[in-house]
Amino acid sequence: MSVPGSLSPEVAELASRKNLGRLEHTFLPRKEVDVQEKRSGLLIAAYLAAIACLATGGILLWLFVDRVLALFPLLVAVGMGVLYDGPLFPAKPGGQCLYLFEKGLLMDRGAGQLFAVSWDQAVHYQATVTQTISYMGRHMTSSTFHTSTLVAPSGATVKISNTFAADFRTWMPLIAEAIGRAQAQKAWDAVQEGRKTPYGPFELDATGITATRKGTLPWPMVEAIDVHAGVVVVRQYGRRKAWAQAEVKTVPNLLVFLTVALNLCGR
Repeated sequence: MSVPGSLSPEVAELASRKNLGRLEHTFLPRKEVDVQEKRSGLLIAAYLAAIACLATGGILLWLFVDRVLALFPLLVAVGMGVLYDGPLFPAKPGGQCLYLFEKGLLMDRGAGQLFAVSWDQAVHYQATVTQTISYMGRHMTSSTFHTSTLVAPSGATVKISNTFAADFRTWMPLIAEAIGRAQAQKAWDAVQEGRKTPYGPFELDATGITATRKGTLPWPMVEAIDVHAGVVVVRQYGRRKAWAQAEVKTVPNLLVFLTVALNLCGR
């Protein structure tokens, strides 16, 4: 899940220069989140133990030694209690961060390396690999690996994997949907105006879908376009075998492609 975070001056300046708008989500590296949670738990436990020891010592001094001496540990314990959950425990993400803004994405890769792209210009490739274990005829998912590759108009790229930022099911749909909202209407208008729109191994236009080495299949002959097991499958009416197929990872801006193509099927 996304976590709150403050922007470094460099990140804030680049986001402003790129006109990315309001910050909506911040994702930390998975390992950093785990380490921060463990350290936070240990620090809080030690902090509370220190408060308890000081308070107990103060009470014992008050009862058996000297009330004036007892004031010092008691006041320190009270002061520590006031600081708890305050400035001693700020939630500040460090190192690499993934920031999703209203109008674009910014990736801080650390060491001053920043990548930024607006949603209306981003090219997004996604690849998901699921490993399964077969046991006594049953298939069980053992692990899933995902990588999103984003390309800016300048050609700069950045890769974000589920080993980096939390569960990819949290941040990847946000990226795909934001690009879809920003680009689907423009892609639809291009098709309606008679222009071809390329999506890796496929091309779309008002007459049909074109696949590499397969030619063009007119829209009235397209039965379905499905995504199954990491593959985009185009099916033709009257044929059991797929007319064309391509791996999802080769199709840029998959959600935009599917939005336009599915609205043209059967026309």
